[in-house]
Amino acid sequence: MSRQRIQFGAPRRARKNPPLPQEPLTLTVERLSHEGRGIAKADGKTTFIAGALPGETVQARISAQHKRYNDAELIKVITESPHRATPPCPHYSQCGGCDLQHLSVEQQRIHKQQQVLDQLTRFADVVPEQVETPLTGTDTGYRRSARIGINQRRDGEVLIGFRRRGSHKLLNIDSCPVLIPRLQPVFSQLREALSGQGDIRTLTHVDLSCGDADGFIRFRCTRKPSEALLTALQHLSQQLSLKLIIGLNDRDIHLDAGLAQYSLPAQRLALSFHATDFIQVNADINKAMVDQALAWLNPQPGQRVLDLFCGLGNFTLPLAQKAAQVVGIEGSAEMVERARLNATAAGVENAHFYRADLSESFRHAAWFREGFDLILLDPPRTGAREAVQQLTDYGASKVLYISCNPSALVADIPLLVAAGYRVTRFGIMDMFPHTAHVESMLLLERCHA
Repeated sequence: MSRQRIQFGAPRRARKNPPLPQEPLTLTVERLSHEGRGIAKADGKTTFIAGALPGETVQARISAQHKRYNDAELIKVITESPHRATPPCPHYSQCGGCDLQHLSVEQQRIHKQQQVLDQLTRFADVVPEQVETPLTGTDTGYRRSARIGINQRRDGEVLIGFRRRGSHKLLNIDSCPVLIPRLQPVFSQLREALSGQGDIRTLTHVDLSCGDADGFIRFRCTRKPSEALLTALQHLSQQLSLKLIIGLNDRDIHLDAGLAQYSLPAQRLALSFHATDFIQVNADINKAMVDQALAWLNPQPGQRVLDLFCGLGNFTLPLAQKAAQVVGIEGSAEMVERARLNATAAGVENAHFYRADLSESFRHAAWFREGFDLILLDPPRTGAREAVQQLTDYGASKVLYISCNPSALVADIPLLVAAGYRVTRFGIMDMFPHTAHVESMLLLERCHA
């Protein structure tokens, strides 16, 4: 028996978006959004304008309409902010890597600090007792790791660079002022190495990471490269004095042996790492951040410290130089092994490392039941909600929370406040100048009854 489709009512018509207004609007920018776009009102509707600054009068054209807000394209600045700056990068207007090069560095830091403070007040009902001066360093030549895209046009031209602003397409560039000086030649040398190699579309991108004197260049491939291409990549890695790794899908098929190192001079420590390990992008801010964490926690010779999301031991080993014992917990088994290697190389015998998934319960883990006086957390962007929930009745006198995502921070901190902690110190670290990304540090101390 044949089945006939029965339709009730009138057929639905495809919803059409209303045409965008073509007439430019003259708008006054009120403030910056958390991602660094100017916010103005157009006929009472919130409008985001990339490249516009607070206090400026601008001409803009609506580029996208949404239910509650509009996006607009900046046409020209009519009245400039005194804080407007000349971008140090010639590719800034097109490259999606940086958000705030048009704003003075000093104002970038003020904006970032206020953004986190506002979110703490609004979403966590927290006002820190003391706001510290931001940790800052140089605003160019600071980035020691990066992912660079590789593409090839139909005519064979090799494209090397970052994604275009608001697009997945690759912007062909020849320099990036935020990279450390030793990585600056990579664009021209990589383009030269790959040109004339035929079809190089097997390469999707390259990851760079540097220590103090060495580092890695890691190519990601969709299939095994030809011998000629592999020879060209080996020559390039030698030019850049970086260890070569070829990553095919989920495994490395060619690699130069050995690890790289970065140092923490104030603690006289050197930490070894692999290309796939997490290290802080900004070496100078990392050193300052470790120093500040030690000063704020102020571990004493008789105290035990717990370091959650410890990685390679970036905080664990410096803490072990002050405290009686430190336990570092990390989700990556490989990084736990390297943390142990780093402790052995440094002669640190009172630091112990364990592998654990900190998104799951660890209340009954032997290392957790031992008890700790101080706790440090440095979680990923997703935050540490599951871990924090298990710390609320633990009784540590101080908890130091280091955050790379304000949204996760304001979700986690109220749990500790509700458990009897108060936020005594707060500060940001300008780890990523010229971008809207912000790192922050909060010290929580248990309230006395």
